[in-house]
Amino acid sequence: MAAAIPKSSSSFIYEDLVSHVQTIRNQTIDFKNILDNRCKKETNLFNELKTRSLTFIDPYGNHMKDNHLDHELISKVFTKCMKDYVPKYLQSWIEIGTMNENIISSLNNFELNSAVSNYANDYQFIAYGQITIWIGSYKYSSPHQFAMRVLLTDNMDKIKTRIAQLGQFTHIQLKSCTINENTKPNEKSWNEGIALKSEDTILSCQLYKDNCIIMGNLGQEKVNDYC
Repeated sequence: MAAAIPKSSSSFIYEDLVSHVQTIRNQTIDFKNILDNRCKKETNLFNELKTRSLTFIDPYGNHMKDNHLDHELISKVFTKCMKDYVPKYLQSWIEIGTMNENIISSLNNFELNSAVSNYANDYQFIAYGQITIWIGSYKYSSPHQFAMRVLLTDNMDKIKTRIAQLGQFTHIQLKSCTINENTKPNEKSWNEGIALKSEDTILSCQLYKDNCIIMGNLGQEKVNDYC
């Protein structure tokens, strides 16, 4: 009978790894809090620590550039930006992410909990929101729902262009409507909706409000399954 192989004292134990990671994270948070408190009391200390400039594009498109300490968490930077640069009436709707070639991306938990030092100097973050869009014919078929990340200053021409790209639609009518949560709009909703003009924006039509949706009428054209 083969002899039992003794457990090595250095063998991998998942629970120990999790515990070590949590300990390191707690130590990092404690260190960060100590530095933050010292910076508040010792005004010259901020200038002695490593910082970098990050740009925040507010909901109206203004570029706000501020210096942040390298050890600060991006999530804390976002909290400051929301407080300083986003009006209270928009704070429940606005999210902060990045934009590359007109594509808006959100940040995952890992990115939110990363340090400022992980980002290049003058890196840009942008304020955006998410709207619910229902597209279909309403009279002839049930509409399909999807969410779209938008800027507060986006106009309906831009919204139409992005909808058209989903199914190569050539004619799209847009209306806004306020409906109860988890309710699907129907022909009655469409008839009672407010027509949106090309120059209307998310801001001008207050489409950031709770339960406010955009309805796109495609006539009798079919909507792709993934919409």
